[in-house]
Amino acid sequence: MRKSLATMALLCALAFSSTSCLAGPFRLSRTWDDFWNQKYTESAWIHGALLGTIIPVYPFVGGFAYLADAIVLNTYYFWAKDAWDNKGTGFNHKALSGASKSVTGTGME
Repeated sequence: MRKSLATMALLCALAFSSTSCLAGPFRLSRTWDDFWNQKYTESAWIHGALLGTIIPVYPFVGGFAYLADAIVLNTYYFWAKDAWDNKGTGFNHKALSGASKSVTGTGME
């Protein structure tokens, strides 16, 4: 009985610490997204169709980056920096270089 209570307490603590960090700067996944965005502007067929859909390299790496952000980095930023002064840490996206077309917002305007 004690072992199951200790296990439940540990699981609750892990759930609390991980769900509090589903928001944050997401540095790894947003950096990966910026890289993919830049490569897509250079070659839509290779980086959009081939590596994004047919051989899903970019989505898999992006998924791992998202998990690393949610489990490690966002936890650090939330508990070490953001929770105490109630000011969230932002992420500055890298500007595209050499893109002939780009959109802002939803791109539907």
